[in-house]
Amino acid sequence: MQALHLHFPCFHKKIRLTLHCQTIKIIRIMEVKRIINLIILDASGSMESIYNQALSGVNETIQTIRIGQKDHPELRQSLTLASFNSGRNYLKVKYSAVPIDEVKELTREDYVASGCTALYDAMGEMISELKRKISPEDRVLVTVITDGYENSSNHWSGPQIKSLVEELRHEGWTFTYIGANQDVEAVAGSMGIRNSLAFEESEIGSKEMFEKDRCARTRFFDKLHIRLEKCDSCLEEDEDYFK
Repeated sequence: MQALHLHFPCFHKKIRLTLHCQTIKIIRIMEVKRIINLIILDASGSMESIYNQALSGVNETIQTIRIGQKDHPELRQSLTLASFNSGRNYLKVKYSAVPIDEVKELTREDYVASGCTALYDAMGEMISELKRKISPEDRVLVTVITDGYENSSNHWSGPQIKSLVEELRHEGWTFTYIGANQDVEAVAGSMGIRNSLAFEESEIGSKEMFEKDRCARTRFFDKLHIRLEKCDSCLEEDEDYFK
């Protein structure tokens, strides 16, 4: 009788411990993480040659983010979207950390191509602004799309952008650079960006590029879902985003 008395509390404690662990697992699976999709889109005059593809491609990307929200409700998707060219009003911010359910598709009035390419200024301004708004638990996916080299920035330099990108990569931000008419890998590397994609500045090339980006974005959301389900808090940037 004494032996039974000693064994039972241990058995009971084991059951309580098992139930406690299962409860913790369920709570963690139900946690919600905010995903900020930052898209910085070139609106310089040279983008006119692929204007229709750029406009429709960005709208399809918005739809992909909506689908990601539907497929993985625990990933609360938001969008920050800006186009840039040059001059005093070089930066046009359409959305700033807006929940994807409140985002509408871009129109021709929203996206006007003209001027030169103030790439560094656009990146520096948008990334710095978003950095001030987010919390440490948020995950950020930055996508830069341009058809040419930087040629018109006044406030930010290449080394400054590289320093900012490298700092935020270590905090879990993922950066991607999509470009045409340039050595994309070298240009991306000069800014500290390790995920890059080159595309041909043509109707077919632009469509293929946006399709590759949409597939990569979907995989990115799927990976985050798996990490959240496994309670994986790793902040390392994905280096195989387009693969």
